[in-house]
Amino acid sequence: MAKELFPSSYKCDCGHESHFSENTIKELKRMSKTKKVRLGDSSKNDAHTIIFHEGEAIGIECQKLGHCKISDYE
Repeated sequence: MAKELFPSSYKCDCGHESHFSENTIKELKRMSKTKKVRLGDSSKNDAHTIIFHEGEAIGIECQKLGHCKISDYE
């Protein structure tokens, strides 16, 4: 399972890590309390999208593996 690396990074099952600022993650978690929100990283060759819903990161969309569910913090 993919992992949320405290405080503002995510690791996909394929090994790719996406790093964001803490304020960006806090804002997206707040926004996702009312609707599903997506955050893409800027890696052009290996793009990943983090999906937030109900105030939490719930999954990562990977070009190689498809949808990977996020487990608890590492």
